[in-house]
Amino acid sequence: MLNKKLLITIGAIALVTILPLHAADCEEKAGANKVYTEHVKCEGKDCKVDIFLVKGFRAFSQCQVCHGLDANGSSFAPSLVEKLKEIDRARFDEVVINGYKGQVGVMPPWKENPNVMKKIDNLYAYLKARSDGVIPAGRLKRFDR
Repeated sequence: MLNKKLLITIGAIALVTILPLHAADCEEKAGANKVYTEHVKCEGKDCKVDIFLVKGFRAFSQCQVCHGLDANGSSFAPSLVEKLKEIDRARFDEVVINGYKGQVGVMPPWKENPNVMKKIDNLYAYLKARSDGVIPAGRLKRFDR
């Protein structure tokens, strides 16, 4: 049987080895080709955002009634976290602007709503960061305060 001191040492080595992987994973998820890269700063598993993504989160308040508080969907609206893994920015804009008729429900067009349209870039970046697993659901931590 291994003694306690050896187990603690092995555990510490494993932790030191694993922690940098989390930081690299977060940075990889927020890679240079992402629309939100300059708006996210990650230290380990902890990612913080600037006001640009906070505005996207606030714009999402118009969407959460149907798509759920955390964008994971409902019984009549799909998960935007999953949907943004499938669609590109052009399709996102088309659906937000013109609406969509699905098998279960209808998403209204938002082209007349300035709270959404003025922040469509922020909204897309926020949802894409959520979809890519870079920022969690819920209250966002800010780095620009």
